[in-house]
Amino acid sequence: MGKKKRKKIKYDLVKTLSPITFPLVYEELIRPLYIKACQGSHHLWDKIANFDEFKDNEELREEFYRSANQGMMSAQDDIVAIVQSEEKLDYPKELLLRGIADAIAWQLLGHQLAHARHFFKYISQPDLYNSNFESVVFASKEFIQEKQNAVSLISDLTSFIQVGDLLIYEPGSGLTIAEVKEGAMNAKIGNFMKFYMQSQCDKALYDFVNQEGEKTVKQMQRMSRQASRMAHVTSVLRSGKSVDPDTNQEINIPAPFFPIKTWDERLVNTLEQANTKGWAIDVIDNCLFLGIYASEDAYSKGHIIFNTWFDGMGGSPDCPRALLIDCMKLPLALPIFSRDIPDEYKFDILFGRKQVCMGICIESLLNECKKSGLSTRFATNKERGRLDKTGNRPYKYKGNVVFISNGRTELPLMDGVFLRIMFHGQSPVSIIKTLLDSTEEYT
Repeated sequence: MGKKKRKKIKYDLVKTLSPITFPLVYEELIRPLYIKACQGSHHLWDKIANFDEFKDNEELREEFYRSANQGMMSAQDDIVAIVQSEEKLDYPKELLLRGIADAIAWQLLGHQLAHARHFFKYISQPDLYNSNFESVVFASKEFIQEKQNAVSLISDLTSFIQVGDLLIYEPGSGLTIAEVKEGAMNAKIGNFMKFYMQSQCDKALYDFVNQEGEKTVKQMQRMSRQASRMAHVTSVLRSGKSVDPDTNQEINIPAPFFPIKTWDERLVNTLEQANTKGWAIDVIDNCLFLGIYASEDAYSKGHIIFNTWFDGMGGSPDCPRALLIDCMKLPLALPIFSRDIPDEYKFDILFGRKQVCMGICIESLLNECKKSGLSTRFATNKERGRLDKTGNRPYKYKGNVVFISNGRTELPLMDGVFLRIMFHGQSPVSIIKTLLDSTEEYT
């Protein structure tokens, strides 16, 4: 399935990065949900001296997972109750609730974007009031009654889990995907599909199609595609290898661990400075520009101040710019709840007490890559045409696709790099080097 084309918004000094905030009335609702979803094991954190000790302490490890998982399920129960008690959620409340569900999903996936992106099919999530929602809620609760230490996350509550109805995690067993099918016809189709996979009897398939009619055949095709997607994602989670049934693209996620530097600590320091003087700025890797505005006057005009500063430092109209709060509406971005910053700052950013502006100066980024031993070049017309045919849409700087190389592997600069930098807190040069090194494993 093709990715949606990146919407290009014309840069405007006064309008770009204008302040965004969630209604303050929802803060009291979201805080306890966040604590349940992300801090269910908080009472055990002081007992964990280091990872090796935690790994060897089976009793502590079991208690940790039990507490964390039960907290996640309690948060999900509260979200489901909110959905079921209202005729329709307003957009800000829905974004916040999905952000909590996303925070649960990212914990289950170990914050690994390489895995998360295979769950997202670039389509809109189903309405939370769809006819299948109640059945999935029931199935999730039934599963948890049998396995109380597990997590059974409802996919429709998240913004990016689009494969399977439930994302299930059991301590000791890992992640699995479950599909909930209701109705006699779905059960009939499911039973036949199971029979056909085992028997490979084409005569039985021919008879079934002729007997059940076109509508049933279309439903069987939809169920078959979903089964293929579930098998693909399961294979990626377990082995790191598969072929995407929607694109036929071969997937290889490197087994070796590649450490990536982050800038969350720099973000925390800048937030603390803004807390004291009302505003603060920083530049990471000489190319990621950060502006934080906290006082009432700075908050309302901060984006104009930031744009002016960024423009003066080499930021062109086509350079990526974003607010940190934008993470709440981007499906594959880490929600603010998942960033490694103090809780109070998370809620300051959500509810209008702090604004965080970000910009990546592409010219400076390419210069920093060169300083780190990488080389850059513009793509040829033939290479641009080849990339267009694959459905991939690289970022274009001054109208040109940019390739970056470590001398052994070469990759085009893609929008996904900016997602990682801005919304996963990964340092610019570090993530580019890591992507090149990890790709090299399979070339």
